[in-house]
Amino acid sequence: MVRIKDIIKIITYLCVVMSFSAVMEYLDTYHLVGFLCLSLGAVWFDYRRVVEIPRWLLNGISLVILFLASYRVTPEYLIEPILDTLIILVAIKLLEDKKIRDYMQIYTICMFLLIGSTLISMSITFLFYLSLFLMLATISLILLAYFSHNPEMTITRETLRKVIVQSLLIFLISIPLSLLFFVILPRTAFPFLSFLNKVGYARSGFTDSVSLGQVADIQEDNAVIFRAEMERIEDSKLYWRGVVLDRFDGFKWLSASEIEEDLSLDSMEGQKIGQTIYLEPYGNKYLFALDKPISFSVYRNKYSRTRIYPFKSYIFERIRYRATSKILFNLPQAMIDRSHYLQLPDNFAPKLRELVQSLAPKTSEEEQMKALLRFLQRGGYEYSLENLPVSKSPLEDFLFVNKRGNCEYFASSLAVMLRMAGIPARLIGGYRGGSYNNAGKYYLVTQRNAHVWVEAFLGKHGWVRLDPTPPLLEIPWSRMGSTALLQLRLILDTFNYYWYKVIIEYDFSKQLEILTAVRERINRPDMKLHLDTSSIRNHLAGLGLFIALSLLLYTLIKTHKNREERIVSKFLRKMSAYGYEKEEYEGLEEFINRVDQEDIRNRARIFVEDFEQIYYRDKEFTKETIRRLKDHIVRI
Repeated sequence: MVRIKDIIKIITYLCVVMSFSAVMEYLDTYHLVGFLCLSLGAVWFDYRRVVEIPRWLLNGISLVILFLASYRVTPEYLIEPILDTLIILVAIKLLEDKKIRDYMQIYTICMFLLIGSTLISMSITFLFYLSLFLMLATISLILLAYFSHNPEMTITRETLRKVIVQSLLIFLISIPLSLLFFVILPRTAFPFLSFLNKVGYARSGFTDSVSLGQVADIQEDNAVIFRAEMERIEDSKLYWRGVVLDRFDGFKWLSASEIEEDLSLDSMEGQKIGQTIYLEPYGNKYLFALDKPISFSVYRNKYSRTRIYPFKSYIFERIRYRATSKILFNLPQAMIDRSHYLQLPDNFAPKLRELVQSLAPKTSEEEQMKALLRFLQRGGYEYSLENLPVSKSPLEDFLFVNKRGNCEYFASSLAVMLRMAGIPARLIGGYRGGSYNNAGKYYLVTQRNAHVWVEAFLGKHGWVRLDPTPPLLEIPWSRMGSTALLQLRLILDTFNYYWYKVIIEYDFSKQLEILTAVRERINRPDMKLHLDTSSIRNHLAGLGLFIALSLLLYTLIKTHKNREERIVSKFLRKMSAYGYEKEEYEGLEEFINRVDQEDIRNRARIFVEDFEQIYYRDKEFTKETIRRLKDHIVRI
């Protein structure tokens, strides 16, 4: 026998643990430690209660927590403070001597925690946590019905098993209905809750300016930035173009203007590649595509354009768009404002200018470019994300002292030296490389792939891509660990990919597409009734087989009897052997009362009284009781 109170407590703690696991990474250290301490204290009080904490005191502490949390909440920082507060409130509720309303409040807070986690990251793990929570909560709600009558009630393990099975059946039955409602209920195309966590999205990704050393922080972040659905191509072609940085102030590059590029890429030879890109909300307004992009088409927004320019609004929701690119190493353009791309701060780095004059004397621009690129590639410079130069002259420290830096130091050095040599140059911010997921047929690109490279303008060739970063360390995935770990991550990410693609991206426009497709299918001229005798015969045979199997299954279910039914059947067969048949309207006592043979009636009464003592008092038909009842039948 087990106490219902104990089972409900265990389920409640499991629900709290799941909700905590869903939001743990978003909690600050103080609230996380506070929750753990309060929860451990709650477990101690529940099973070793030595003192009763007054409810008014716990309610007062909860009000103070809410009051303090109100000072942390701002329009820009909203979700995390609320999650911090909710996790402390649920831990305080665990400390109480819990009644039914307390359990209901705990489950409600747990549900709010799960929902709050989706405002930060709507990954497939939410479905896992939600499913477990609903199953456990359903079991607990059924047990609470018993708890409300008698908090100290006990039940058998067999009864508990039946409650669990029934709860799981309720949950399983609800799944088809949930899927039906998901498909047919109208869905808005406007993400009305996306404004709640804008700052959380802006913590990663490129901005309109890139300071020296900034990309290193991004490259330490393993978060996904986008997934690109496409066929696999050579790794050397995986340059994902994002932002053009054309102005340098000595410390950082800025995207200072949106100069119209006179491009005609459609007429140029080159591999044409289409990509369907699922971009994570990252708090800026740039789209990414393979270098060089031809066009974009953003789903739902129906907004297309032909070049990389900032998106019309900051991206605080996950978006899907179609990009078409030509794999080219140069970007032809008839005319540019050369002075704009030769700009440098006044009297900037005279020592570096002397170096450029010695490395690239006045020859052709192409020869000068090759000489400067060769200097960075063969001058003993090393790729590093640690101990980067952050002095008042970071480029000079990198080139003449440290000789260690990441991609932005290499790219900035080359772009500045090109400008000093009179060659227009600019930086391109984006991503380099990615890991191909063979199961989902897409590239997974994370913040570790953040990269900047150089474009130099060489007359008739236009903008030519140059990447001075050492090639062996160019793709930061090599720092992740073993290949096995990478493959494991790709396998797990496949579930997230299809979760986003099928579930999260399902919106009103897709509902209209489904409805239109069904309507067109019904209205097709070729959908006429043709009476094919053989086809009808096959369908009728299949239908008949299905009905026969259904009837057989129904018969088996109806004839399947539990223990008590089987033992009663055995008793009735024994009585039938003496010539006594039980009528359908008779109870067992009525049946034996009309037995005229006294010795048979008395022995039958022993069986009936023993059976009813078990059956009508909701006792369990154990192996021992079944054996005893069978002995009674043998003695009749």
